[in-house]
Amino acid sequence: MQRSSAPPVLGDFDKLLPAKITGASVRCGNEWVIPLRHATEAVNIAGEHLIAVLGVEIPRILPHGFGVEGYTGYEFKFHNDWGAFVFQNNQAAAQYIAENQFGEGYGYTLTTTSGEEFGHLRDQIK
Repeated sequence: MQRSSAPPVLGDFDKLLPAKITGASVRCGNEWVIPLRHATEAVNIAGEHLIAVLGVEIPRILPHGFGVEGYTGYEFKFHNDWGAFVFQNNQAAAQYIAENQFGEGYGYTLTTTSGEEFGHLRDQIK
């Protein structure tokens, strides 16, 4: 699999991932496609740093790109308690990964947001 030559735009979550996870992963746009063996660990790292996993996609790694095999359908409303919001989302992400384990040739893309990133998004849609 060929990695993108363009420098990625790093979000708060990307900056936290250790080399053992990024080294085993491939890029799809601005997100990592993380192998199953590291997916739950990545969700845990996000939670430890109060980063919410808003969704999980399971792309199949193809010779010339990616094909989506599955994705989450959970959604939680934000009620001004960031810790509770992170907990709900990350618990649902971890459960989805546990219930949808694909083997070699697949990965897990985590759509994430920190409190600061989420605040900027909310400001933009007001």
